[in-house]
Amino acid sequence: MADPFDLKLRALADPRRRRILELLAVRDRGVADLAEECGLSAPTVSHHLAILREAGLAGMRKEGRHHDFYLVPTGPGELVQWLNLLRQRRSQPAWNQEAYREAALRSFLEHSQRGLPSHPRRRQVVLDWFHSLLERDRLLPVEEVAALWSPHYADWEEILAALVELGRVERRGDYILISD
Repeated sequence: MADPFDLKLRALADPRRRRILELLAVRDRGVADLAEECGLSAPTVSHHLAILREAGLAGMRKEGRHHDFYLVPTGPGELVQWLNLLRQRRSQPAWNQEAYREAALRSFLEHSQRGLPSHPRRRQVVLDWFHSLLERDRLLPVEEVAALWSPHYADWEEILAALVELGRVERRGDYILISD
């Protein structure tokens, strides 16, 4: 037996079924009316309605020989709740940029033996932090830079090379010029 949530997602994957739901959201309709509105044959509309009914998105009311189909008001509810949950998770502090930076830096500092992160965004966070330890627009001796960075990361020269490559610092012999 298929999961009801998956049935809803599969039902909504087809643009013809989404169009049928849009029409049913306006008012109840019969198969002939939907077929005309959608430019489909009556058997094709009946097929799509069966899928929408199985997914709990559409319902049918019988009046004698006439069948009216309607949008089940609570049908999309589970999908809406799931989408809202995703939106809420994205806006929670765990997803905000500052929290991301803090988590990425903390992870690097706790596991610095692994080296610089390969993920570009995490790598940028780490390099920005090391750069922030330096005074801007100043020429510093390499030994001073090493003394600042080596307590946090043994291979401080890797940091230096990455920042030189990014143009954030410039190596001038035994000195480092810090920019931006």
